[in-house]
Amino acid sequence: MIYGPYDLRIEEADRPTIDDEKVLIRVDACGICPSDVRGYAGTRRGTRGFPYIPGHEWVGHVIEVGRYVKDLKEGDRVVPDWRVVCGRCHYCRRGIFNYCSDLKRDAVRGGFCDYGYAIRTNLRLIPDNVSYEEACFTEPLACCINGMKRCEIQFGDDVVIVGSGPIGLMHLQLAKHLGARVISCDIIGERLDKAKSLGADESIDSSKGDPIERVKELTEGRGADAVVVAVGGRKPIEQGMGMAGICGTVNIFAGTHPPVTIECDPNAVHYKQLWVTGSHDYTPHDFTTALKLISNGVVRVRPLISHVLPLEKTKEGFDTVEGQKGLKVIISVA
Repeated sequence: MIYGPYDLRIEEADRPTIDDEKVLIRVDACGICPSDVRGYAGTRRGTRGFPYIPGHEWVGHVIEVGRYVKDLKEGDRVVPDWRVVCGRCHYCRRGIFNYCSDLKRDAVRGGFCDYGYAIRTNLRLIPDNVSYEEACFTEPLACCINGMKRCEIQFGDDVVIVGSGPIGLMHLQLAKHLGARVISCDIIGERLDKAKSLGADESIDSSKGDPIERVKELTEGRGADAVVVAVGGRKPIEQGMGMAGICGTVNIFAGTHPPVTIECDPNAVHYKQLWVTGSHDYTPHDFTTALKLISNGVVRVRPLISHVLPLEKTKEGFDTVEGQKGLKVIISVA
């Protein structure tokens, strides 16, 4: 339970009950997302009041089904999609499900706790070859898939991924699968080593020289066809803008909290005909696709796991992520 900035407590809570249309799930694992850490650190306040149970990258197994749920049984391994879209609002009717204005927020509940629940339509069965820890990546990978679609990457494109944390490393693998030559950029050497092991064609340590000039050197002076800024902050965004070449795309994928403003030369956007875009969350189909890509081995997520900690060490896990130590931290609840 989070009671306020850096005030995370492990305590007993009532076991949830379900109605006829829901499924009760024993949580087995939950990944720590940067958005969880922002709430923990107080740099971003959500709509929920204190205290609350954090966590949305959770997975588990079925222990009880409602009367109207006919195609799931006790023991089935599932990953819930927390975004329960209405299908009726302006955005849903246009197919922009990631901007549904009437999300059913009480239809799926879980996180860093023993039990959660979900409606049947928002559950995906975990394939036999995917572990609980790997399945925790379904939601963040779905967000990356949505982001990649905004970049419109073509075979042979030069693509820069700014930031080689778990999100950047998933973007790297998706871009490689789309046929790109990928340049990974970070200030942490161990993360760049991981990027190389996962297929990065080139790597740039931004702490050792000008990364914009290095991108130009690697692209015969043109700049990148697409840049994904997978880490929040003024400097990486401004660097990403400078790395893009003529008709290039810059996807400001990561949120910045607390908010910042950036320096932007409109002439650079105008004369280079840049497409500066963003991407937010994912659609139900992105979620389904993400689990498929994990199962098929298109995106390898196990190498991204650096820590697996028990529930009683959740605070340690949050501090680890905030301190950029290691890569993905998974809390094992079982």
